[in-house]
Amino acid sequence: MTDDKRGSTMNMEEQLAEEMHRTAGTMEPRVTDLVDGGVARGRRRRLRNRVGAASAVAAVTAAAVTAGVATLGAGASDPTRPPAMQMVSATEVLNKAAQSVEVRPKAMPRPDQWVYEKTLESGIGAEHGKRPVTGEHWFRWDGARDAGFQGGKLVVYRNTGPRSKYGRIGTLPAGSKAMRAKFYADVNATNRKDWTHPDRDGEVFGTVAQLLWDTPVGIAPKTQADLYRVIATIPGVRVDRKVKDGAGRPAVAVSHGFGEQYLLDPTTYLMVGQRTVSNGHNAPKSITKGVDPAFKVPNGTVTYSLTRLTAKVVDKAGQR
Repeated sequence: MTDDKRGSTMNMEEQLAEEMHRTAGTMEPRVTDLVDGGVARGRRRRLRNRVGAASAVAAVTAAAVTAGVATLGAGASDPTRPPAMQMVSATEVLNKAAQSVEVRPKAMPRPDQWVYEKTLESGIGAEHGKRPVTGEHWFRWDGARDAGFQGGKLVVYRNTGPRSKYGRIGTLPAGSKAMRAKFYADVNATNRKDWTHPDRDGEVFGTVAQLLWDTPVGIAPKTQADLYRVIATIPGVRVDRKVKDGAGRPAVAVSHGFGEQYLLDPTTYLMVGQRTVSNGHNAPKSITKGVDPAFKVPNGTVTYSLTRLTAKVVDKAGQR
């Protein structure tokens, strides 16, 4: 190698090292959410940590991300190994996801049709404990009703709250750039104490990713693609292409701060799961008892997993 080439390589390495040093410790994990309320109704919202009479603590996870470089969660599958730096672009993966979902057939449900979901929930953060439990629930596309099994009997509930998970979709402007501007404007207009992420980029990421999770079917392919493109532009987003969902299927993990991850099917790029991974800082804490002993687990342990096994449009509650 010539001196010029060697000097150029050293400069690149020095720049990378400097950038890693600068960004290390700046990406805080979200105090992740577990499922809140409505277990009998089978409704799944954001992942929420159970804190009882407590408050959760947010702490910094050391991470280094530069343009086109992502710190992959090698520790998520093997806590004894240090995280591996691999040249993989979150932007590339998410834009590929956008291209994949954009060409899917458009199939919009009627307002009186239902969306049926079958899920698999597990982990020490689950309300039933860490054993895997399947759940089934239905929600009408217009948001007027939802349904689930209670004591072995199908129960239909009248929804008096926000009418539809798809209502937010209808308020979004066309195009990923306009969508991105709206999401950031909405976050800026929200009181910071109500944020669930410690920074603005993380808050936008959580909002968009959760919106994709909440609308598994019945969303226009172009809109779904634009939501992926919005995520692709958010600084600090990372991907790990070597994980498995709660059902043992290969998946791509997308995250903003190691802790909360949204899982994509590596073939269809549809969202199939969300989970919380322990990073040593994101366990729930009690004011009087400190960290919940159940959450004192090795870093990289999946403490909560919610996997979507099935999602389809049906004509009535109880139909699969």
